[in-house]
Amino acid sequence: MSDPSIDRGRTLELARRVIRDESAALAALADGLGERFVDAVARVARSSGQLIVTGLGKSGLIAQKVAATLASTGTNARFLHPVEGLHGDLGVVQRGDLLLAFSKSGHTEELARFVGHFKRIGGDVLAVCEPTPSPLAELADLVIPIPALPEAGPLALAPTTSAALMLAVGDALAMAVLDARGFKAEQFARYHPEGSLGKRLLLRASDVMHGGAELPRVAAEARFKDLIIEIARTHCGMVCIVEPNGTLMGVFTDGDLRRLLQRHAEPSGLGARDAWRLSRRDPDDPPVPISTIPPDTLAIECLRIMREAVITSLVVAESDRVPLGIVRLQDLVRAGLS
Repeated sequence: MSDPSIDRGRTLELARRVIRDESAALAALADGLGERFVDAVARVARSSGQLIVTGLGKSGLIAQKVAATLASTGTNARFLHPVEGLHGDLGVVQRGDLLLAFSKSGHTEELARFVGHFKRIGGDVLAVCEPTPSPLAELADLVIPIPALPEAGPLALAPTTSAALMLAVGDALAMAVLDARGFKAEQFARYHPEGSLGKRLLLRASDVMHGGAELPRVAAEARFKDLIIEIARTHCGMVCIVEPNGTLMGVFTDGDLRRLLQRHAEPSGLGARDAWRLSRRDPDDPPVPISTIPPDTLAIECLRIMREAVITSLVVAESDRVPLGIVRLQDLVRAGLS
């Protein structure tokens, strides 16, 4: 096939006209929404059963996306292909389930047959289609109409405007149901644990900390050599120095080691306690209280603390200040919180 000759001006004008036509159709849809849409939201929000979402062809693709949006925002929704439903998959339908059916014209034969069989088993049928008489509209208990407008594009044949309208109705329905049910960001995060929001609202210090054998820790009375060996063993760039009762005395980092070597010609004879004391930023200043974070601290809060304090690790401990683990900046970045 030879490459078609592209008229750049004509192409841009056509694309802009498609978008403007769809935009005008969406405005007409918004202006035309009324009580039937509110009734549909109420039925979905009050339902204790499943919301089965269906459609065929391009309408089916829209239905799949709408079902996924509803499910991710707290509605017990699933997509069911109408033809598959006619051949056994109606087994997932229970009494009291709702059906949300998408179709431009409402005349798709397989869809109408599926809806008829659904009504024998399930509950109410909500339809999204044009307001003209159709088998789907007759079967539905409630119709959310979309404007009967030409499809955008030079041939006005491919589902463009109608697909945009159905998608907009589905999104509007999902968001209105979300609001009616008082769905919160924390609930959204629960359904999206690996997404950015999920990590920000769910991931905690205990989930990313290095604990157990990975926790770099030495006794305050340990030798300087043991201090260095422990830093090297865990590759964490720091070590927790603990008192005889296990509580945190301080943290010794790679930066502390560099300061100590500049100030002390022969540190090998020191103990961990003295090495920590001599490595402070200004030995004449009083010791800065060591802050710890509890295990349930949100990881995003750990990131905020590190950035404000210009540090790269935090010690995780309960109120008894016994170290349980450490959280490193690089672990938070790796978890996608940067």
